[in-house]
Amino acid sequence: MKGSVDVGQLTEMLTQIISYTSIYALASLGIVIGGRTGVFNISGEGIMLASASAGFIAAYQTGSWFMGFVVGALMGGLFALILIYIHEKLKISQFILGITLVILGTGLSDLLYKTAIGVQLFAPEAPRVPDIRIPGLSNIPIISAIFNQDVIVYFTYIAVFIAFYIFYHTRIGLETRAIGEDPKAADVVGINVKLRRYVTTIIGGMFMGLAGAYLPLVVTGTYTTNISNGRGFMAIGIAIFASWRPERALLGSFIFAAIEVISFQQQLGASMFPYQFLLMLPFISVLLIMWLFNKKVEFPAALGKPYSRE
Repeated sequence: MKGSVDVGQLTEMLTQIISYTSIYALASLGIVIGGRTGVFNISGEGIMLASASAGFIAAYQTGSWFMGFVVGALMGGLFALILIYIHEKLKISQFILGITLVILGTGLSDLLYKTAIGVQLFAPEAPRVPDIRIPGLSNIPIISAIFNQDVIVYFTYIAVFIAFYIFYHTRIGLETRAIGEDPKAADVVGINVKLRRYVTTIIGGMFMGLAGAYLPLVVTGTYTTNISNGRGFMAIGIAIFASWRPERALLGSFIFAAIEVISFQQQLGASMFPYQFLLMLPFISVLLIMWLFNKKVEFPAALGKPYSRE
């Protein structure tokens, strides 16, 4: 009996880890996609906060979880458009713009929520995102954690696979990676560098927006201040750890999601460590893993650098 309880608890914890993996995977995939053309979008924390607020408001007022994710993605795309437009026009540092957008997203998220929802006695709840249960597999302990998830988790799997396939098995992907290595050479052979940087940055921002919307629509069921809790910053570390490869970003996302869930479980139970240390653990793990793998990390050569044809 005790063994069955342990298996049940392990299955439940793994289910939560896989769910949290989607947050990190979507956010880091957004950074990876933009980074492959040399645009390092570090504004993920601000994008996630603004998208969480806008997505929740849309879902709550329309009664549609799907509309919540659509609005969240659009908010992420808008932030990314602002970043790439200002960077391309004025050649302002991507990092300065990213930090500015983090600050903007932090303030905008609460402003939107208080304007649209206001102060209520009970926290408003988002419409439930449906789960997809794979017949047979969803009833097997441990394995069911993978095959009994919400639709966004499966979307994340598909998005990572498609991104990997495009980058490494298509001409478009080869051209995109070439832009990230040497945009001038790519421009010489006829690739529209400017357009490709716009497209990848906006698509990347939309993925970050989906990650933000996932928080209130799936994880918490409602919006709260600072709901992203630093996950947008951790996604930067995952993208670096992944060397801008989609499949490694998924692996890194699973590792950091596991660390977060385990530290959360330790906070709920008896632990020899103070809870403040457990709250720090996911961020400490980012620094530790980046230190351990720093010599194996590869960056696109043109990452973070402005490009001009002149």
